[in-house]
Amino acid sequence: MTTPLLGPASGTTTPHGAPSGPTHAGGPRVLAHGRDSGLPDVDALAAETFAAYAGSDACCPDGLPELPRAEASLVGFGLDLVDAPGDAVGTVTGSGSESALMAVQVARRARPDVRRPSIVLPDTAHPAFLAAADLLGVRAVVVPTDAARRAQVGPMAHAMDEDTVLAVVSAPTAAHGVVDPVAWIGTAAAAKGVPLHVDAGEDGWLLAFGERLGRIVPPWTFAVAGVTSISMELHAHAHTPRGAALLLHRDASGGQPGTTGATGAADLAGRPLVSPTIGLSRPGAPIAAAARVVSGIGHDGYLHLAAQTFGAVEALVAGVRAVPGLSLACEPDASLVLLRADGDADVFTVAAELRSRGWYAECQPSWGDLPAVLRLGVGAGTRAHVEELLDALRESAAAAEVTGPARLPGRVTDHLLRLSPEHLTGEDVRTLLETLGIDPLGDPVPLLDALVDAAPTRLRPAIVGRLADLRSAPTRG
Repeated sequence: MTTPLLGPASGTTTPHGAPSGPTHAGGPRVLAHGRDSGLPDVDALAAETFAAYAGSDACCPDGLPELPRAEASLVGFGLDLVDAPGDAVGTVTGSGSESALMAVQVARRARPDVRRPSIVLPDTAHPAFLAAADLLGVRAVVVPTDAARRAQVGPMAHAMDEDTVLAVVSAPTAAHGVVDPVAWIGTAAAAKGVPLHVDAGEDGWLLAFGERLGRIVPPWTFAVAGVTSISMELHAHAHTPRGAALLLHRDASGGQPGTTGATGAADLAGRPLVSPTIGLSRPGAPIAAAARVVSGIGHDGYLHLAAQTFGAVEALVAGVRAVPGLSLACEPDASLVLLRADGDADVFTVAAELRSRGWYAECQPSWGDLPAVLRLGVGAGTRAHVEELLDALRESAAAAEVTGPARLPGRVTDHLLRLSPEHLTGEDVRTLLETLGIDPLGDPVPLLDALVDAAPTRLRPAIVGRLADLRSAPTRG
C-alpha cells in the first residue's frame, strides 16, 4: 500500500538532520513513549513542517492564517471519528494532561452554584485528573475498579451527588489498556445530570479506526448519550509530533473554543488576548505539523495502520503464550500489552535483558493484586517485527531466570515503610541510591525499578519526582 503524503510545505526545505529512518517513537524496537508507524516519510514531513512554523504563536497567527485552518481541520477530523453531532466543538491542546485540566476547568465553570465541587473517577484514571482537581480546588472522589481493572458502574453512580461537576472514564485506561463500561456509566451520569468525560488518551484514535475495520469495540464515543466531552492524544496512533492533542465537546455549551481558557481582562493594558487553552501563548509548530501528518496519512492510511497495529497485538498475544516464564497480565482492548513474569524471574530483569538485545520496554510497578508488569506499546511498525520481538522475549525471560530477580536488602525495604512522601527530599533518594550502588544519572537498572515497586503506593510519585530533580539539577560554571 502507498500511503498518501502531502508534498513539501510551500517555501520551505527539509531541515538538516531531519529523520529519514526511525520514526518519532524511536523505531519498532522502542515500545514506550509512543507508537511506531513504520512510515519514515511521515516523520520527515512532520519535521519539515515543525521547523517551518517553529517560531509561530497560534494565539497570534498574524500573517499565518493557515494556523487556524490547521486547527480546524484537526478538530474536524477528530469529531468525525467520535460520532460527534453537527454542533460539536473542540480545540487542539498541548497534551492529554492539558486536556484533562481544561475538562475539569470547564466543568467547574459550568457549575458556579456548587460550593464544594467534586469529580468522580475510577482508581485507574490518568493522574492528570487528580492534578487538575488539586490545581482547581476540586475534590477528587476515587472509586475502586473491579478485578478486570475496569470502572464499576454501581459504585461510580453511587459516588455522583449534587456536588459532582464531572465524572471521568477511560477508553482505554493508560495503566492497563482496557476500556471502561462507558455506556452504562454514561446512562447513570445522564440520569443524575452529571457531565461525563471520556479520556481516550493514546488509543482512542486507534479504537475509532478499529471500529471502522469491523472490530467489536465497546461504545465510548458521543454515540453514548451521556458523554459530554472526549480527549485524545495525537502523538501515538495519529503519529504526529508531541505537543498536539484534542479536547472535543458535544456542543458549544460544554466549552466553546475561545472561552474555555484564560482570557485577557478588559481593563488591562495591551492587546486583548484570547486562548482556547490554558496559556495565552500557543506554539504553532505542533498544530501545523499535526495537521499536515493527519491530512497526509488520511482516512485510508489510518485504516491500514490500525489493521497493522491490531494484527501485531494479536500475533504478539498469541506468541507470548508459548514463551516460558512470561504470561499475559490483562487481555488488551487496544495496543498496550502487559506481561507478567512467572517462576524465578521478575519483569525488571527481563526488561534489562531486552535492552541488552536492542529492545526498550518499560516496567509498571505492582498495584493491588496485580504484580509488576512489562509494558509493550505496540504500533503499526511492530507488525513486521513480532517474531523478532518474541525471540527477544524468549531469550530475555530465559536469561532472567538464570540471573534471578532484583532483590533489595531488607533494611532498604524497611526504611521505605518509614518514609513520608510529604517530607521526602532529594538527599533521601540519593542516599537510597548510593546504598544500592545506583547512579541516578546512569542507565536504568533492575534494582531501581525494584526500589519503586517496593515502596508504598503513596510514596512512589515522590521517589520518582525526587529522582527527576536529581537528574535535572542545574549545571553551573
